[in-house]
Amino acid sequence: MAKLALVINRTSGRFVRGDTDALAEELTAHPAIDTVWEFGEDDVEARIRDADSQGFDGIAIAGGDGTIQAVACMAHRNGAKCPLLPLPLGTANMLVHRLYGHRSASEMLDTVDDTQVKPFRPGLAGEEIFLVAAALGFPSTVARAREMVREADGVPPLPSLSRRIAAAARHAFKPRIHYWLDGDDRDRKRASGIYVDLDGEAEDMAYVAVHWRHIGDVAWAGLTLLTDIHDGERPGVAGRTGCIEARSRKPLALMLDGEPVFMPRNLTISRSDTPIRFLNWTE
Repeated sequence: MAKLALVINRTSGRFVRGDTDALAEELTAHPAIDTVWEFGEDDVEARIRDADSQGFDGIAIAGGDGTIQAVACMAHRNGAKCPLLPLPLGTANMLVHRLYGHRSASEMLDTVDDTQVKPFRPGLAGEEIFLVAAALGFPSTVARAREMVREADGVPPLPSLSRRIAAAARHAFKPRIHYWLDGDDRDRKRASGIYVDLDGEAEDMAYVAVHWRHIGDVAWAGLTLLTDIHDGERPGVAGRTGCIEARSRKPLALMLDGEPVFMPRNLTISRSDTPIRFLNWTE
């Protein structure tokens, strides 16, 4: 059986919503797991970098989407050769579902010998990577409100939630972002929000840019925004591109795979030339 190292984060994902010890024991006792590394320890990044030379066939990741993104970032930064195997132990499991469908963690470990290495080019927002999607501008404000609801233990704090929802609504109708595609700054457009998706194995990226002027644009966009390509004079633009460059007068708020970050006023979103290696099943 394949020899895996397991990076485990006991403070994220399903670990904080269930029996932490039982879940950890179930994972670490699996015969495919040879070594366990605790996420957050000082030497984890060095271990990920050197895992291939140490004879490991893969690095399994037990944690939420944020843990998976952080481990993938370490692998990308160091050009790690050992492939990753993120397990579905988070709340949203965005990347795991994108890569593997709805396999369970135990099923993935049981059948790890049936996998092969597949490279994946992550997205780059400045120097930060993302593996599924990036939301820029008002969609990131909406996402922060959603995260507050999702993470709340019981009823979320209504004053804070209300302020975030109101801020998202205000930002949605203020096109503060100037952007252009594939380096052509002669064709600048304006948007209040941009959503970028790394769909499948395509070399380019799918994107939606929103430029709403009034509430009627919202209804119009709900019917056509994700299916048609429109010019910059319409309420939204959707299509495919290899690169988006964005500019704003203020630092840009982003959500990268569900994690909030702030970027400088000038930002380039593209796909990295350096792939991350994942274990995946043949179809």
